[in-house]
Amino acid sequence: MSLSAFVASPGGPLRHSLLTLAPALIPVLAIIVGLDAFCLINIARAKSVRNAPKLAWVIVILVVSAPLGALLYLFFGMDRSGRRDGKAQPSVVVRSAAPPPVLPVTSGTPPTGRLIVTTTGLTKDYGGNGLFGVDLAVPLGCVYGLVGLNGAGKTTLLSILSATRRPTAGNATVTADRRRVAVCPDVPDFEPWLTAREVVDLARSLVAPELAGAAVVTALRMAGLADSADRRVGGFSRGMIQRLGLACALVSDPELLILDEPTSALDPIGRADMLDLVAAMRGQRTVIFSSHILADVQRVADHVGILRDGRLIYQGSARELMDTYISPRWLIRIADDVDPVAAALTATGWVTSVESVGPDVLRVDATNMEAGERGIPAVIAACGARQVSCEPAAADLESAFLALTGAGQERS
Repeated sequence: MSLSAFVASPGGPLRHSLLTLAPALIPVLAIIVGLDAFCLINIARAKSVRNAPKLAWVIVILVVSAPLGALLYLFFGMDRSGRRDGKAQPSVVVRSAAPPPVLPVTSGTPPTGRLIVTTTGLTKDYGGNGLFGVDLAVPLGCVYGLVGLNGAGKTTLLSILSATRRPTAGNATVTADRRRVAVCPDVPDFEPWLTAREVVDLARSLVAPELAGAAVVTALRMAGLADSADRRVGGFSRGMIQRLGLACALVSDPELLILDEPTSALDPIGRADMLDLVAAMRGQRTVIFSSHILADVQRVADHVGILRDGRLIYQGSARELMDTYISPRWLIRIADDVDPVAAALTATGWVTSVESVGPDVLRVDATNMEAGERGIPAVIAACGARQVSCEPAAADLESAFLALTGAGQERS
């Protein structure tokens, strides 16, 4: 029997083998065709390709045995920079090279010096909610407080900066070593059968294996958990869990620390300890933290960013915010005759109003907070009067926040 007859014969062994293998070969052929089509479409849409002109890669894909040509393009020709048709795709870029230029802010005085975090037109659209056109500028070594009403977009912004979410549009740039960016979420969660020491040591082994075990002890001590290091996490209160999350973030000695509501579950003493810890980091590392407790932000933050409905409506120093959006006012109680003190205050250039509101109480309005804080005690001392008390009236970050956002009018 001839070879052709052998192959073509209805009962030929080779024909039988081909018919048996045909169903299995169809998916393989479909994958190869699909891979070639994907590569050709990518070449057509890409702004540029690597290592060779576009036409050369088309020839490689079509001429070289499939799917070898397509695989060569995927590994050596495909541009992975995230650009198509000349438009930058939304991304979070972490760099350790030169810092980006200083960006303009929504309001307030732009920060000076090197920036460690910047965003440009950052948008995360959840169908009308989210973030819209946020231009953030965080100086290196500062404590940056992010405030806003519930749903303003604080957690979304922090999630994008920590690369756990991707923006819809715009870009975020972090000029820090990726390994030295640490995040503590608002509700950290850990396996209940592990001890605090084991949890923090596991974090160390994952993010900073080069550090010695002493880093675990230091992190637990800084978070206030040194006495509970060998307790199982299942018996921890919510406040202790939050402290443990902070310890996990600190164990890698981060350059940038992102904290989402770090004091929300702590008692007053725990809040004070946490704020002291954050304040002590100023100049050593950069801290970005969100909080709805404005007194906490005012206590430790160098810079403040205010979000409203997903938009950054203020960015600048807390003091500048208060000077711009509220009229600083003090209630002064004097043990002696108040008239000479009132006259002396009225004669200064920084007092806008002096009014007697009681037999021994003056209400003083000033042009700015610093002038009042420095000038009022000096005037009282110069008059030889005995000061009983001097209390600021509505001269805090919460008052400025309500004045800026209009939240006070909405609630009334």
